[in-house]
Amino acid sequence: MLTIEEVATRLKVPVETVDRWIRQGKIPMQRNRGRYTIRPAMLERWANDHKLEIGNPHPDPAEQSTGEQAFDGILPAMQRGGIYYDISCKDRESVLRAAVEVIPGIPASDKDRVLKSLIEREELASTGIGNGIALPHPRSNPGISLAMPQITTCFLNPDVDFQAVDARPVSTVMVLLSNSTKQHLAMLSKLSYFLRDASFRRCLQGKTDQAGIFNHIEAMESEG
Repeated sequence: MLTIEEVATRLKVPVETVDRWIRQGKIPMQRNRGRYTIRPAMLERWANDHKLEIGNPHPDPAEQSTGEQAFDGILPAMQRGGIYYDISCKDRESVLRAAVEVIPGIPASDKDRVLKSLIEREELASTGIGNGIALPHPRSNPGISLAMPQITTCFLNPDVDFQAVDARPVSTVMVLLSNSTKQHLAMLSKLSYFLRDASFRRCLQGKTDQAGIFNHIEAMESEG
């Protein structure tokens, strides 16, 4: 049986998204001894019905011998993606469009493809995880060339309704991009873990300057 955390990993979505799907009755997970679980075969059928990509829990050893680099941490990913302030938009789609425009490291010819993939993922379910934070990311590899994963952080002014899990408007958007499923899952898992820390959330909610944010993350990563 798969737990909520394992389902989130397999579907490449935050745990908060799976939790919301359960509350909304969108995913057939059953409560067993105080925990929600689902059989792997049932999850695969459900994912196929909803046209969702599902990760392989047991990667082919041949795939693991490709020499792919391990995910190098949230701090370098955010440094590669950059931090941008006072992004002014009126709705969720215009936020995604503005975020894609400032994302570094991808050619202009790929930006329409990235935007389309982000919108498709958002139409499936909001990436607003609560506390004024959203984590837009593609459902699958959008076909862009990135040496390493990156997180582009955009602070909105004013806040925008993202249909978030807690219905709170979003002030911080962190766009996750990677051309590797393995690295994407590692990045999403680590960032979700960091966002459980109230001091880190306050750092983002206060739209701290770039140096302050990077120093905070460096301290968190040094703690393990």
